[in-house]
Amino acid sequence: MAEPARDVEMIMTVSEFLVAALPDGKSELVRGEVRMTPPAGAAHGGTSANFVMLLGVYVRQHRLGMVFGDSTGYELVRVPHTVRVPDVSFVRAERLPPDGVRAGLFKFAPDLAIEVLSPSERASEVEEKLRDYISAGTAQVWVADPVRRTIMTVSGDAPVRWLAEGETLDGGTVIPGFACPVTAVFEGIARGKGE
Repeated sequence: MAEPARDVEMIMTVSEFLVAALPDGKSELVRGEVRMTPPAGAAHGGTSANFVMLLGVYVRQHRLGMVFGDSTGYELVRVPHTVRVPDVSFVRAERLPPDGVRAGLFKFAPDLAIEVLSPSERASEVEEKLRDYISAGTAQVWVADPVRRTIMTVSGDAPVRWLAEGETLDGGTVIPGFACPVTAVFEGIARGKGE
C-alpha cells in the first residue's frame, strides 16, 4: 500500500525572494521562509530616525563608513536562505566598495545592526534575529525598547549590557569615539507608549 503524500515544506531561495510578488510592507527571508511585519508605528519610526541622525552625522564626519535605514537588506551567507533587514545598520568604510554602493543586497552581515522593538514582536523572534546577526559576523547588535526607553547591547565578545536613560551609549570598537546619551535616542518619543 502506498504511503499518503506528506506536505513538503517549500524553501524559498534568496534569488526567488528578490523577485517574488510580496504584499507591501517589510519582509525578510529567514531560512527560506518569508516573514512579513506590519508597518512601523510612530514611536518605532521616530526611534529609528533618531539613530540614523545621531550615527549618520558622526560616521560621516569621521569617514567611518555608512549608516543605512530600514530598507537595506543583508544576505547572511552563513545562515542559508536568510535575508535580514535591520531597522538601522552600519557598515565600516573598508567593507564598502571604493566606488560606492550599488543596487542589490549586501552579501555579508552589517558591522552594527539595530533593532527597535515593536509591540507585535515576540521575544523568540528577537532572540532569533540576535543569533542570526552574531553567527553571521555582526560585531554588535543594539536592541532599543521605546516603551521602556532602554537599549540592550550585544556583541560576540562581551557580556550583554542594558542601558537606561541617564546612561551613555557608545560605539565601542565598531564605531570608535561615538557616544550619545540614551535619552537622545528616544527624543520626541512619549514615555510608556507603544508603537
